[in-house]
Amino acid sequence: MKKSFLLFLLLCTAQWCLMAAKIEGRVVNSKGTGLSYVSLYLKHYPEVGTITDINGRFSLEVPSMRDSLIVTLVGYETVFINLSKVNADKSLRITMKDQPVILNEVVVHVQKDSKKKKSKREERAEILAFLQKVYDQVLKDFPNNNVNHKVVSDLTATSDGKVVFFDEWIGNILEIRNYKAWDDSVQMKMDLNKRYVNQEVMGSIESFNPDDYSKRDRKHVDRVDMNSVKRVQPHKIAWELDVQKLIYRYKSDAKHWTKVDKDNHTVVLTLTLTNKLPGIYKLVRKVVCAVDKDTYSIMTISERINGEVNIPFGYKLTSAELALLNAFVLDKDGFEKYRLKGFKGTMCRNNIFRRQDGQLVTSEKNFTAEGYIIDNKDNKVVFGTKVKTKVISVQTKGVKPYSPSELTGGQIQKMSTPNH
Repeated sequence: MKKSFLLFLLLCTAQWCLMAAKIEGRVVNSKGTGLSYVSLYLKHYPEVGTITDINGRFSLEVPSMRDSLIVTLVGYETVFINLSKVNADKSLRITMKDQPVILNEVVVHVQKDSKKKKSKREERAEILAFLQKVYDQVLKDFPNNNVNHKVVSDLTATSDGKVVFFDEWIGNILEIRNYKAWDDSVQMKMDLNKRYVNQEVMGSIESFNPDDYSKRDRKHVDRVDMNSVKRVQPHKIAWELDVQKLIYRYKSDAKHWTKVDKDNHTVVLTLTLTNKLPGIYKLVRKVVCAVDKDTYSIMTISERINGEVNIPFGYKLTSAELALLNAFVLDKDGFEKYRLKGFKGTMCRNNIFRRQDGQLVTSEKNFTAEGYIIDNKDNKVVFGTKVKTKVISVQTKGVKPYSPSELTGGQIQKMSTPNH
C-alpha cells in the first residue's frame, strides 16, 4: 500500500514537472542580433505571454509544457515551438526569418517570341475579364456571413527610434458582414490588454495645458479632441482591408491595373493610383493581389501608400503647437522654433488568407506606418507604428453580433517596462 502511494506521488510529481515550467531565452534575427518587443504567447492560452526586452531576452512562466509557443514580430515569419520537446532547463535561442510586410515587386523576364504583341485595348479587355472572374470568386470565398476571430494583436509606436507605446491586445474581432447594404462593421471584444507607455512622454503630454496659451496660438490644438484620440482603436484600424469592396470598386478600372504571371500557379494583380500637385504633394497607393491562377482565389493582398508633402515657405508652428510637438519628441532637448517644411510617410498593410469551411478566412494581418516631419533647417522628427495581428482560431458558423454589454469588460495590465 505504501509502495503504491509512493508511486502515485512520484507520478503526480512527474506530471506536474511536465506541465508547469519557466522558460527563458533570446530571440534573434538571421544575423544573430537580438530582436526587441517580440511577442511570445501560448497557443491555447494566449493571455499567457510576454515580450522580449531591448536585447531580445525573455522569461515566461507557463502552466503547461503541453502547448505551443507562438513567436511573432512585424516583418518576420511567425515561429511555432512545441514546448513538449523543449528542455526547460536550457536557454532557448529562437531565430526569426525576414518576412516583408508588402509583397515584393514582381520581376518578369519576357522571352522573345514570334507572337504578335497585344494592343492596349486587348490588354485592358483581358484584365477586365480576369478581374470579373476574381470578383465572382471573391463573392464565393467571402460569403455574407459573420466571422469571429480569436486574435493576439501587438502594436509598437516609436519616436526617433525609441518605444513610446506598446500595446498587446488579446480578444475577439468579429466581422459583421452585410454586403447588400455595404455597411458591414467590426466589433472588438477584449479579454486582456497589456500596455506599456513611456513615462517621459506621458509626463510631457499630461503637463501640456492648452489653456496656458492664447486662443489664437491654440486654434489648431483645440481642434484635437483628446477624448476621441483615447477612444481610437489602433488594432481595429490595422485590421481593416476589405477585399470584396476593393475589387468591386475598381474591377472596371483596367487603366490602373497590371496583370503579371508570377509563376505557373500565381497571377499578380497590381492597382496603382496616383494623386499629385507638382512640387506640393504626391500620394501613391499601390495594392498587390496574389491570385491562384486555377481558382481565381486571392491568396494574399497588400497595400502600400506613400505620401509626401512640401511647403515651399514653411509653416511656422504657434507656441501651443510647438509645445504639443515637443511633448512627443524623445532624445532631444526640444525645439525652440519650428517652421514645418514638409512631411513624408509610408503606410503598408497586408492580409494573409487560408481556407476554412469552404471560405477564405484571415490567418494574419500586418500593418506598418513610418514617416517624418522636417523643418526648413532639415531637422527631423521621426515617428513609426507597427501592428501584427495573429489569428489563433476562426468561427464561421452561427456567429451572432456581440451585445453592448458583452463588449464591455476585459482586463488591462499596465507594464512599467516593456519586458515585464
